[in-house]
Amino acid sequence: MRLNVLIVGAMYHPEAEELLERHFAVTRVEPEELAASPALRTAHGLAVRYPTQITAEIFDAAPELVAVLSSGRGVDNIDIAAASKAGVVVANNPGLGGRPVSEHALGLLLSVTRDLGAVARDGMPGAWEKRLSTRRVELGGKTLGIVGCGNVGGWMARRASAGFLMNVLAYDPYVSAETIAGHGATKVDDLHEMLAASDVVSCHPELNDETENMFDDDMFARMKRGAYFLNTSRGAVVDTAALVRALRSGHLAGAALDVYDQEPPPSDSPLLGIDRLVLSAHVADFTVETKHALAMSGAGQLVTALSGEAPPHALNPEIWGPASARLTGILASTSAHAHREDSR
Repeated sequence: MRLNVLIVGAMYHPEAEELLERHFAVTRVEPEELAASPALRTAHGLAVRYPTQITAEIFDAAPELVAVLSSGRGVDNIDIAAASKAGVVVANNPGLGGRPVSEHALGLLLSVTRDLGAVARDGMPGAWEKRLSTRRVELGGKTLGIVGCGNVGGWMARRASAGFLMNVLAYDPYVSAETIAGHGATKVDDLHEMLAASDVVSCHPELNDETENMFDDDMFARMKRGAYFLNTSRGAVVDTAALVRALRSGHLAGAALDVYDQEPPPSDSPLLGIDRLVLSAHVADFTVETKHALAMSGAGQLVTALSGEAPPHALNPEIWGPASARLTGILASTSAHAHREDSR
C-alpha cells in the first residue's frame, strides 16, 4: 500500500507532481475544497501553495498527516504551532527567491521612478505630451533603505549598490553589521532614522507579529517627502489605507507593490486608481527557473520525509522524532493490513 499525498491546487511545475506520483498515491484538491475533502483523513503528506490556509482545523481533520511542504519560503499561511501540536513537520524552500525577487523589485523601482507605464496609462499621444513635465529621477547617488536584509534584502542591497551605485542602508535587528556590510550596505539600528534618510524604502521582512501593519500613517510620515516605497514581501506588512493617503497627499512621490493584504485586490480597491503607483500580481519570484526549483525542492523534501528522513528545511525540527515515529507506525499498520489481505 502506497502512502497518500494530497496536492492542494497544483505545484509550480508538473515535473514535481510526476516525482510525487512515482512514489505515492496522489490526490489533487482545489484550495476551496480542502477543508471538506475526505482525502484529508488518509493523507500522509500535503503539498500546499500560498495563500491557502493550513489551520488547526485542517490538522484535526488529517489524523495520519506526517509532513506539510510549503511551495515557497513564506509559511505565514500555515499554523506551525498547530502543526507541532499535531505532530506534523512543516518545511519550506528557502534561498530560492533572493535573486528573482530582487530583480523584480528593481524593475518595479525603475518603472515607478521613470514612469515606464505612461504609454499604457495615457496612450502614446498623452504620454508624449507629458514627457517633459512628468517627474523622473535617477537612482545613482540616491539612498535606498532596506527593511529586512535576509536573502532577498541582501540581493537587493548588492544589486542596488553595485549595479545602480546607490547608497544602501539596511534595518534588520537579526542580521549582523558585518553580514550587511558584505551585501554592500550599512546597518542602521534605528528604523525611523533610516526612513528619514532614504530616497527609496524597499520592504523585505518576514510577516509576523512585529511586522504586520508595520507601515502605517506614522511610518509613512517619517519617510522623506518625495520618497518612493516598494513592497515585495507580504501585503499585510503595509496598511493599505495609510499608503493610499501618503500617495494622494503627495507625501510619497510614488510606490510599487507586488503583494497585497487581500489577494487579488478587489475591483473597487483604492490602489487601482492612483497614477504614481505601479502594481504587479504577486509574481516577483514566478520566473520559469524559480518555479521549477521551488516545485522540485518541495516535492523532494516530501519524498525525503515520507521515506523516513527529516526534511532538510524543517521549520519545527523538534517534531521530527514524534512525526517519524508516527510514520513508522503507519507503515507497520499498512504492512500488517496488506499481509492479512494477502492471507485471505
